[in-house]
Amino acid sequence: MASKKDLAYIVVLGAAAVLLALSILNTAFGITFPLLVVKSGSMRPLIEVGDIIIVTPVNPAEIRADPVTGDVIIFYRPGYKGMQNSIIVHRAIAATPTGYITKGDANNAPDYWGPVPYDHIIGRWTGLSIPSWTGIGYLSLFLRGEIYPPLGPLLVFILIAANIALIIKDIKQKGGSKNE
Repeated sequence: MASKKDLAYIVVLGAAAVLLALSILNTAFGITFPLLVVKSGSMRPLIEVGDIIIVTPVNPAEIRADPVTGDVIIFYRPGYKGMQNSIIVHRAIAATPTGYITKGDANNAPDYWGPVPYDHIIGRWTGLSIPSWTGIGYLSLFLRGEIYPPLGPLLVFILIAANIALIIKDIKQKGGSKNE
């Protein structure tokens, strides 16, 4: 029977493997998962920086466009489809034959790049989110280097290097104790 320590290792490694697989799918194929960390304050006060919003796929024909009650949609900025750093979260305020005019609630004017083509739309915000005050979204932004660069990725590198060093140390100690 596995010890509690072994079970903890299995759980942590399993979670890491799932997150790694999701990251690879996202990077290689542009497949987005239903959670998105908000990077800007353009949708304040409804959505804050660091909120993790829950996104669902949507048929562009089902999007409600209105300056006050329109759907909050997630899309690639026109001209940057597929680029992860160009994902925008704004409200659909008007529909055109070629796409949607969008605007951040905190912005004074509609987005200058509009309309957003239908094939650039990733999904619609469900209205549910993990609030920024939990710190989870900020931690994600920090570790990816999107806030306080390059400290987050540097910290990840240091932690990985320290873990590798500890693993090597454990292997050497176990190897040395078998010889005695």
